[in-house]
Order: sequence, then C-alpha cells, then structure tokens
Amino acid sequence: MIPITILVEDTTENFEYSCAKGLSIYINTKEQKILMDTGPNSTFIKNARKLDIDLTQVNTLILSHAHKAFNGGLNHFCKINKDSQIVIQNTDFEKYYLIKGKSKKNITPKLALKNLPRIRMINNPAQITTNSWYIPCTVHQYGTPKKNQFLYRKTPSKFVQDNFAHEGIFVIDDDGELVIFNSCSHNGVINSIESAKQFFPNKRLRSYVGGFHFPYKDNESLPPDDMRNLDEIIDYAKVNQNLRFFTGHCTGKPAIEYLQNGIGRNRVLKFHSGGFYTV
Repeated sequence: MIPITILVEDTTENFEYSCAKGLSIYINTKEQKILMDTGPNSTFIKNARKLDIDLTQVNTLILSHAHKAFNGGLNHFCKINKDSQIVIQNTDFEKYYLIKGKSKKNITPKLALKNLPRIRMINNPAQITTNSWYIPCTVHQYGTPKKNQFLYRKTPSKFVQDNFAHEGIFVIDDDGELVIFNSCSHNGVINSIESAKQFFPNKRLRSYVGGFHFPYKDNESLPPDDMRNLDEIIDYAKVNQNLRFFTGHCTGKPAIEYLQNGIGRNRVLKFHSGGFYTV
C-alpha cells in the first residue's frame, strides 16, 4: 500500500489545516517522495509544515495539468526545493481560460521565468521511478465531464475548446497492482484508467485518486449527461470489483453520494485537506 497525504483541497475535517480551491497530494513511495500538484498558492506549504512533511526532500513534482488551481503554488515550491525534477505534459505555455457567456477568466498560472527551465515538458510516456510513469491519456471512447465545455485555450487567432492534451496521468505499479493519480480527470475517469491499463497490460487495478470534475454543489442537480457518465463509472466499478476511488476537490457532494450509493461507501472515499490515506 502507498501512503498519501492531502496537503490542500477544497475542504477539511480538521480546521487546523487550511483549505484552498485546488489540490496537492504528497505521495510517499518506496522509491521517492513525490508531490502531485501544488494547489493554487502557498497553502500546501503551510499545511505540510503542520503535518511535519519536509517538502525540501521531495524528489519529483508532477504537475497534472496547466490550470492555476493545481500549479499556482509552483513558484513557492521552487523557493524551498531547488533540486527536484518538475514534469508536466507539454503545454507549449499556452493560455487557459474559463469562459461562461460574457465572463472570461484566465486560469493560467503565473510562472516566474527563472523557474521555467526546471520544468520538463513530456510528449510521451516518461518513467519517473523504476515502478512509476507519467503518461498521456490515450483512450477517449468513454464519457467526459460536461463542465469541460466552459474550458478553453487561447490560440494566436482565437479561443478554442480545451482538448486537455496537457493533462497527464501518474501511474504507480505497486507489487503488480496499479494506483492511478489524476487530479481533475478532464479526459474522463474511465479513459484515464483504461490508458493506464493499456500502458500496464495484465496488471490488477487497485486505486484511482483524484477529482472527477463533477463540481456540483449540494443544492444542484446532476445534469443527464453527467448522470450517464457517473452510471458508466458505476458499471465499470462493478466489473472491476477491487478498484477503490479516493476523490475530492472538483467532485461535489451530489456526485460523491451518487457514486457511493452505486459502488459502496467503502470503495468511494472523500478526501480532505490534512487527510492521510493508504491507497
């Protein structure tokens, strides 16, 4: 089993630990200390100190995708950790936006120029440790979140809907079982899992960790498209009976409860800032 600590997330069960809209996961593998994302600001560092986690000892920082909620704290990380490798799927430093009607919000992180040379742009699967890889999403036949429709990237001439080619999947082969991390799952949960299975054939699925991008609030109804997507995940989980899900951030309470009712509360767990889990 792999111990993880949620350094920052939208919610907390212990108010000693601060929240922020985003995600940062500390992964303590047998081979390396790995950080998956930083969240939107320096909150992950403050929580790490309270948790006695030394971020100067992190060997690898994996940036799941190029949105501020996940790597807005990169400049803060680079100030305290001078040696770790930093990897992201190739973004070509494009600009990313959340656009709803006339509202247009830039969600691209502001990266200090001096830190850019440290970032390793990945175009193909990249080996991180002996038993872990950072891979692109290569399967696209299953459902994707409806709210992707509001996310765009800016080209030289116009805004186009984001295709999330900049979103990567971190996969650990832990004694023959796959533990999969994907902070926001814009490309879809099952597409991400099947991409990992394609890369690691004949391995048993154990855990999927990350947000599912169904960010509906308590008083919101799940739209039909996402209901079908959730039902697809439930059916997939029934076939893959050993697979457990650890989720939060962009997975709201209505979606989590729907998944828990369909899959089981012991297999769908909500994580929080400051929370410790074994996956």
